[in-house]
Amino acid sequence: YGYALHLVCALVPALTLAGCGPENPLPVRPAIEWHQIPSTTGSLNVALIRPEEEGTGPHPVIFALPWGSGSAELVESFIYSYWLTEPAARGYYVVAPEVRGSTLIDTADDVIPAIFDWMESELTFDASQVALVGASNGGRGMFFAALSQPDRFQALVGLPAQYSGNPAELSALAGKPIWLLVGELDYGWVDGTEATVAALESVGISAYLDIMTAQDHVLSLSDVALLDWIDGALGR
Repeated sequence: YGYALHLVCALVPALTLAGCGPENPLPVRPAIEWHQIPSTTGSLNVALIRPEEEGTGPHPVIFALPWGSGSAELVESFIYSYWLTEPAARGYYVVAPEVRGSTLIDTADDVIPAIFDWMESELTFDASQVALVGASNGGRGMFFAALSQPDRFQALVGLPAQYSGNPAELSALAGKPIWLLVGELDYGWVDGTEATVAALESVGISAYLDIMTAQDHVLSLSDVALLDWIDGALGR
């Protein structure tokens, strides 16, 4: 009965229904804000989710690189999949640029500092607690961003992610917790992820690897479990 009532309240919010009053408030989903910021390569569009109690900062940050082409629609779908409510409830900002992750191999030196300049001017965030996350193309971009600006990020999560560059360059990520997840059925990405773990190990870095049973490229994951790991990686 409780679930059915919640569903009806959600589907017909304009109606006043018994059980939909203040004693049974519907959860408020954080709003996705869009900001346009300047960079040396042109303006950037950046999506922002604010923490529920923003005035209590400084706040940790999830810096999220989207899948696919990195369009605004895909930025929002990435946020809706994993990063919409749990991070805000735990006091995080979520910052997600509209960028094709693979292009960061050439543009990270401009794009990442530009976003951090904007963050420093507009957000009350803790620069020592920034987790970098990426999926698919964003997972490739995650490594380009981290290697370009290693001091900006304290932990990395790939959903999935892989690196195909010079393994020696990965030594810049020493000391950072890294968690890579990939679907069991996502065969090419399984190979690439395992090769990335081997490349990290070749420079003395241990990464956590989870191959998700019966899953393919777009992973179905618990936002609570993701945030639990990120909290631990950032020492929260």
